[in-house]
Amino acid sequence: MKGEVVHELEICLSAEEIWMIYRTLQLSELVVKLLPNIIHKVEVVEGDGGVGTVIIVHFSSEMSPVQSLKEKFTKIDDEKRIKEAHIIEGGYLQLGFISYMNRLEIIKKEDAVSVMQFRL
Repeated sequence: MKGEVVHELEICLSAEEIWMIYRTLQLSELVVKLLPNIIHKVEVVEGDGGVGTVIIVHFSSEMSPVQSLKEKFTKIDDEKRIKEAHIIEGGYLQLGFISYMNRLEIIKKEDAVSVMQFRL
């Protein structure tokens, strides 16, 4: 099976402000605080948040058909504000997918308005 899902979300913050969080491991801390019913814990297995970093995301059991996934950051482009991560264990691979990549791009719309584009 091969496919792609794209979702865009407009946010009233500058692209630079959003990228400062999404580019780093601060995002891991933030998603646990903002989405406790979905994400239970995020562990950093290897790396400092740059390309090659490996994390394990543990899901809240009642919200997910899988308990965890391991992903590796494979691309971080500060100029274009793009971050890509591939699931390397568990998650959707456990459900039969051969490969799975998350791609986030922060697009500047106006000085204080940005679009977050998610590609799965």
